[in-house]
Amino acid sequence: MQTRASFGWKHVIALLAIAAVASVAFASIFVFYGGTITAYYQAPPVVWASGTNTNGTDIGGKTISVNIAGNSTTLSVAVHPTYGYTYYKDIATIKNNDASNGYYIAIRVTSPANITSIAGASVTLILSNTTSTELIDLGTTGTSSWYYLPAGSSVSVSIQFYLPGGVKLPNAVVAGIQLIYSTSNAETPPSTV
Repeated sequence: MQTRASFGWKHVIALLAIAAVASVAFASIFVFYGGTITAYYQAPPVVWASGTNTNGTDIGGKTISVNIAGNSTTLSVAVHPTYGYTYYKDIATIKNNDASNGYYIAIRVTSPANITSIAGASVTLILSNTTSTELIDLGTTGTSSWYYLPAGSSVSVSIQFYLPGGVKLPNAVVAGIQLIYSTSNAETPPSTV
């Protein structure tokens, strides 16, 4: 005949063993809910476009080379500045093709111009229209302030270089940029995409 105390310990040990096995079994349960995501692609409303001096004559008989590709979403510029200030006016534009909606645009410098080793040298991107101007230092990584681009309008893109006289001319100065646009200026764009 079993005593009450020995019967209880056997059950306690058995319950602990069952609980241990049950906790392992329940740790691998997954629940899935369904849903769908549908993307309806459309032509970009804000694009790069030619300026009045796109592919014009540069210093030394060279060309202000401006290449717009990728359905007008990629801009590539090659210019030939010299000592002092060299200003390339309206070499491209940023155009809002949406006739009904305005957008906020910003320029992000993803790779700063490799000119900072020369004291006083600078490269500046200039966005301007008839009412406002935004200066963007291409020598520093970062994102500019938002610039409002009304429906159906465009903004001129110019570049200014400054190289003090008496310093050695650099072989090439390269800066990487991104054009960012949004329906709102309430938030800062993500730092990486």
